[in-house]
Amino acid sequence: MRPWQLYVTIGIVGVAALASGWRPMYLIFWVLVLSVIGSALLSVWGSSGLAFARTLPGGRANMGEILEERLRLENRSRMPKLWVQVTDNSTLPGHHAGYVASMGGRKRIDWRVRTACTRRGRFFLGPVTATIGDPLGIYTRTIPLASQRELLVLPRILPIKQFSLFPGSMPGRGRGSQRSLHVTTNVVTVREYVPGDALSRIHWPTSARTGQLMVKEFDLDPTIDVWVVLDLDERFQAGHGEQSTEEYGVTIAATLANYFLYNDLSLGLIVNDGHDNVLPIDRGVRQLDRSLEMLAVATANGSPPLAETLNVHETKFMRNSAMVIITTSPEVEWAVGLRQMERRGVHASVILIDAQSFGAARSQKDAKEFLIGAGIPTMTIHQGQELLETLETSEALR
Repeated sequence: MRPWQLYVTIGIVGVAALASGWRPMYLIFWVLVLSVIGSALLSVWGSSGLAFARTLPGGRANMGEILEERLRLENRSRMPKLWVQVTDNSTLPGHHAGYVASMGGRKRIDWRVRTACTRRGRFFLGPVTATIGDPLGIYTRTIPLASQRELLVLPRILPIKQFSLFPGSMPGRGRGSQRSLHVTTNVVTVREYVPGDALSRIHWPTSARTGQLMVKEFDLDPTIDVWVVLDLDERFQAGHGEQSTEEYGVTIAATLANYFLYNDLSLGLIVNDGHDNVLPIDRGVRQLDRSLEMLAVATANGSPPLAETLNVHETKFMRNSAMVIITTSPEVEWAVGLRQMERRGVHASVILIDAQSFGAARSQKDAKEFLIGAGIPTMTIHQGQELLETLETSEALR
């Protein structure tokens, strides 16, 4: 019964008691009044003394990972809670951390929640609220227990050991272009000692042979700048969920970012999703973290055509740098622009995700034929294809 219905009932009983003067009617009236007052007081007192805590290992998870969370509800007051409903308003798909229980005074309840992270993206765990009711169920109160916490689910990374579009040694700048003022792993020559040279740079075997102090000259580390360009033009996406061109593209981009950075190469990332997401060239673990964070929230959107995106960022692609484009675009314009970059010394390769195999109507035949005719290494990915094996072998090269 709702409170207003009970108030109406009390009013009717009170009027009937006054009109009839019947003693049992007065008794019923006062029982109802005292029940309402007692329930209201129990509802107020019952909402005090509750404490909630959740233990979540970090604010990140990987797609496909089982997220285990420990939760605790504690009643710090002496008064028992006859009915407590904990509600977790999380946005993580499949995450259900709610609980319903009765608690004695000075008691606590611990429980665990295991959730499979089936979707990448930014999600929130919480806010957590508790709904407390009186024994008669007349009044309920909802109180906040914990604020929301952010959880970033990173894209899946495939453990590839080689990348078939770059067989053998990858293109790079090589040695000998610039001398380094710092100590590196590349000693290219020696010269006579001059005042101010550090003693650590003295090459003692040569100094002993020539009879004068000689110091080592270092070259810059031979590195290669690799750009991964993920095209998420909404017009050419197809499929749903994990079996979509968008998810295939993000998985491939995350896998290549991990592969290149693991091999100590410099990586830059461009995601064509309408938000101008560009990650400048860098290397190391922090660059991988930034790349995965960007890819975790990347979605197909009203982005500009791939040809326009490549034209805008053309100055970033230096001579002898490498570029891998991941796209579903059937347009030929971007492929023409790619050939122009090849003539400038950019080592380009393309991963075409066959949108037709995901249900799209338009074919990539023209773009693919142009790329092959221009001699640009091209790999085709179809729905249901084993990505790990395809990326490592040359079977998909056409």
